[in-house]
Amino acid sequence: MSQHTPESAELLPLDRQRTQSTISAFSDAGAGAHTTAADSEPQVLYEDNYIQVSQDGLIIKRYYFPVPTSKFIPWSKIQTVQTAKEADVRWYALKAWGMGLGNIWWSQKFQIVNFKKNGQLGVNSLADIMDSNIVVKIRDQWVRCGCYVEYPQEVMRTVRRMLVRTHPHAE
Repeated sequence: MSQHTPESAELLPLDRQRTQSTISAFSDAGAGAHTTAADSEPQVLYEDNYIQVSQDGLIIKRYYFPVPTSKFIPWSKIQTVQTAKEADVRWYALKAWGMGLGNIWWSQKFQIVNFKKNGQLGVNSLADIMDSNIVVKIRDQWVRCGCYVEYPQEVMRTVRRMLVRTHPHAE
């Protein structure tokens, strides 16, 4: 059985088999899937090395400094989730971990080198960086959360589905 690989998967290296399994699990589960009482963990809709999207909310991995622990954000607290490009993040607001010159606290991401389509190593362009990072605005907080994601299109599609379900006024 062949699995469909998102377009963005060719641009980003990492644990593709695990991530594709998670993406496929979400796709196969359909929009009506839900966690049952027998499940001890919330249903994971998407997960990669940097973020987990579940029916309960987002977990940004390696968020806090100096100890790289995760940050959980429930859907009820999330105001918006956008790519860095959609959020109009400037280059000087980016940082590998912590806060750049802006109001975004970035989770830890040491990987600035990626495999390109031809398999060669290369440094990410600013456009690649803006498309592969998301920014989460939490209600009543000035500081936003920033996070690199392996498959930004899948993350944004999954997050938007959950925001519509948990925020009836969202579009």
